[in-house]
Amino acid sequence: MEHTEFERLAPILRAKAKQIGLSFFKEEEAAEDVAQETIISLWKAWGTLSSPLEAERMAIRIAKHECVNVWRREQRRPHSSLLASHETTLPASNEDQSFEENELTEALQNATQTLRKSEQRLWRMFAEAQMETHEIAIATGINVRTVSSMLSHARKHIYNVLKEGGYIDG
Repeated sequence: MEHTEFERLAPILRAKAKQIGLSFFKEEEAAEDVAQETIISLWKAWGTLSSPLEAERMAIRIAKHECVNVWRREQRRPHSSLLASHETTLPASNEDQSFEENELTEALQNATQTLRKSEQRLWRMFAEAQMETHEIAIATGINVRTVSSMLSHARKHIYNVLKEGGYIDG
């Protein structure tokens, strides 16, 4: 199916996914998480779908699985801050660059976890799914300027967390 069809169906399928999330969690924020993750997954699989009915079935299936995933993430959520778990000094030697790269990658993932859930969703769409701002706006139903503003805030927040943790100079 074409992406113009996605633009037409996304708000309808998002609403269904959110309704599934509400029936599972009874909380608006958790239901929003389910809806956003469902739309991201649906966007990734869109080219393989052959009909709107297949897209609806897949959205429902994804939303149900995402309810379980959201619940699991909440159960595993770290309670300590990134800064408390990181030593304030970097290794003295630059010989093991892959160690530093792995450490920075882990720090970036941890910094992303410190974002608000709504910013995490948008950041994942931007950074992991490689979606453009206007595509994110279509998929989420959020105004393009708001998406841009939230991504900018997320970028600054991640930068500051990494800077405060001693991972980057600035």
